[in-house]
Amino acid sequence: MKLAGIVSVLAVMLMVGCDSSHKEISVNNGNGIIGGKLVPSGSTFSKSIVGIYDNNEGTICTGSLFPNNLVVTAAHCIGAKADGVFIVFAPDMEALLKTGRAFLSSPLVRRVVALKAYEGWGTPKDHSQPGNDIGLMKYSGSTPDGYVPATLLADPSLIQVGAMAVLAGYGVESDKIVPVDVKTPGLQKMIDDSSVICDTNDANTAKQCIKEQLDGPAVLKATAVQITEISNPNEVILDQTRGHAACS
Repeated sequence: MKLAGIVSVLAVMLMVGCDSSHKEISVNNGNGIIGGKLVPSGSTFSKSIVGIYDNNEGTICTGSLFPNNLVVTAAHCIGAKADGVFIVFAPDMEALLKTGRAFLSSPLVRRVVALKAYEGWGTPKDHSQPGNDIGLMKYSGSTPDGYVPATLLADPSLIQVGAMAVLAGYGVESDKIVPVDVKTPGLQKMIDDSSVICDTNDANTAKQCIKEQLDGPAVLKATAVQITEISNPNEVILDQTRGHAACS
């Protein structure tokens, strides 16, 4: 969804604040999370937000710290296995990823030992539908100094139309649509796992296919958007039309 974002109320409860910490976030246009600004180490947001690196898939996600070594993230960030997945405690995850093998021994990196997507997330064919996109990861070892579990919003009534929500995460800087040759080997698998979109779900009859190419450094950024609608008890719709968004 390019103009309006549907976001889990849990995520908003984690991200919305009502104290002076909002002064750390500028809403001037920038990169990364669209319209975002770098979140400095030691800020309110960086203390409870972590990066997730899945070496199996080569993907990067964002998570919020919960007690007992738990990280709340999106269900679509939950891969097939925990082995090879890491929690990164650093606003600049990019710098750590560039260290190669030293990444594994960094005091800011923890191995994921268990992960699970919410059962209501459904099958891969249902993933284009909003809702239930939430999962949990558990990491081993101690939590690095300076990091604390996210604070849930004490008064849910503050989630209302017109209120501001802060989106924070390891966003991308560019989002391009790239044509894909319909004769590409393994096209059917790409269609099935939604990495490629075609004019039909049958690779044998597809005439036109595309894929989304995302790029940008894995650094923590944040931006502020307004809640425009409370669509149901579990989700809100955010205004992402004014140069500030979680995606393009």
